[in-house]
Amino acid sequence: MPTEEPITLYFPKGIPGFEEYTHFAMSFEEDAPLAHLTVVDDLDCGFLLLQPQSHFQGYLPQVDLDAETVDLLGLKEGEHVETWVIVTLASDLAESTANLRAPLLINFRTQTGVQMIIDDDAYPARQPLFTIAEPGEGKV
Repeated sequence: MPTEEPITLYFPKGIPGFEEYTHFAMSFEEDAPLAHLTVVDDLDCGFLLLQPQSHFQGYLPQVDLDAETVDLLGLKEGEHVETWVIVTLASDLAESTANLRAPLLINFRTQTGVQMIIDDDAYPARQPLFTIAEPGEGKV
């Protein structure tokens, strides 16, 4: 859903740890699978997002949603939901991580989102974005 203008999104339950914030502005990076999610009422609070399938092949091939989540997102039969993950940047970029355990699910038609917690150890909360090769093994 890349667009030049930020999209206002409503997260009815907020984001865990930030439940007091429910309205966010999402702006997309040009030619990159990245976006910024900024709290509308607090421009100093925000998140860097990544479309995980662009970086982690085979990530969450199917999302099974419960009835409450379907209702919160206002999903219609067969409607697509986009998946994004929160990135934590480290001062040493090689140590940056993505939260694959708790993706953001967004219905751009209704401009609504939820954060889903996955109870599966295959999806870590701190998945390194970069793999560091040992000397002689190739590039990062």
